Amino acid sequence: MAKVLISIGANTPDKQSILQRTIQAIGEISHIIAQTPIFISAAEGSTTAAPYANALIVAITNDEYDTLRHTFKQWEINAGRTIELKRQGIIPLDIDIIMWNDTIIKERDMQMNYMKHGLQLLDNH
Repeated sequence: MAKVLISIGANTPDKQSILQRTIQAIGEISHIIAQTPIFISAAEGSTTAAPYANALIVAITNDEYDTLRHTFKQWEINAGRTIELKRQGIIPLDIDIIMWNDTIIKERDMQMNYMKHGLQLLDNH
């Protein structure tokens, strides 16, 4: 078993419902032990991309890292994520494993404002 910190986000008009469905799906394949409410943040690194809906989830999983990462990448594709949309700043769904047990996987993400805000929300729950 592994304890994981997962970040999810989307910036399409239906971003709230996409995140709600994604949180539910994560709960079906793992045990969620903490999560933030869905919160809105500005797109970082882009002046033209729409604001994001975000959430952080702490979960316990029986999956191996590569298996879970592959599952999440497939969910992104199923949600309509493509390289072309990403170039346009349109992200139907982004799911990242930020931490695996005590190891930070996405150091850059840990420095982002949305992540700092989300971690504060986790601390307050």
